[in-house]
Amino acid sequence: MKKHILFYLGILLVGLSFLGLYLGYKPRAGAIGNGPNDQLIWFTFATQFISGICSILLSVAKKK
Repeated sequence: MKKHILFYLGILLVGLSFLGLYLGYKPRAGAIGNGPNDQLIWFTFATQFISGICSILLSVAKKK
């Protein structure tokens, strides 16, 4: 059961990382400031994506 939870949460993290990347660069109307913070967007994408991939790999490699 724990393997399934870890697997689905890993898929959720990978999906959320791409959603955050999409929303970070989505055009906005109005005065938002100087634009998106590239370092913050890519750092959050990388950490969520890597942790999602790691949890998927752990769930697949985890023995009974």
